[in-house]
Amino acid sequence: MIDEAVCQMYPVLIGLMGCGKSSIGRLLSQELGLTMLDLDHYIVDKAGKTIPEIFDEHGEEGFRDLETEALREVLGTPVVIASGGGVVMREENRIMLEAHAPVIWLKSSLHFLANRIQGDDNRPLTAGRDALTVLQQLADIRYPYYSQCADYILHRGKMNKAASLHAVLEYLKQWQYENTGSQQQTQSSHSLLSSPKFEDA
Repeated sequence: MIDEAVCQMYPVLIGLMGCGKSSIGRLLSQELGLTMLDLDHYIVDKAGKTIPEIFDEHGEEGFRDLETEALREVLGTPVVIASGGGVVMREENRIMLEAHAPVIWLKSSLHFLANRIQGDDNRPLTAGRDALTVLQQLADIRYPYYSQCADYILHRGKMNKAASLHAVLEYLKQWQYENTGSQQQTQSSHSLLSSPKFEDA
């Protein structure tokens, strides 16, 4: 069982669109006894407009302004944050994320993600375009930033939600042990670590 110290970390999930930030975030929040906050939904609720409407009226930069403002408001509050895929594009956001622990990058193959999001009209960056081509372009730009911000990288591969959740929880137990000394280190959690920034392959 994850104890109270872990809940005080308030994890942030990052990654490309379709990687499972919202679905894994909901499961993780239930395990930690926290609320799950989808940053895109938070922006939509505040703006009173859908994401496509925000893009149409204010452009991507206008949306990013709202995203930075939202991140500043919610980071460090007692929630599990499922961020938008482009949250790492602004240096200000990256600085905030790097100062926050833990940040978890959910990483999946681009082909898998493309199959999931193709035809989703609520994603302005892929609307009317080939999803795989767009994702490759986004990955080229965003992956270095994800790597810069992430404390832990989960390569989901063919892992289902339950297995992904288990891996994240094992990382959180390890984080708790290393930062508080209150949790016994287990062989399974230790096996997830490969560098100062933990990476599960």
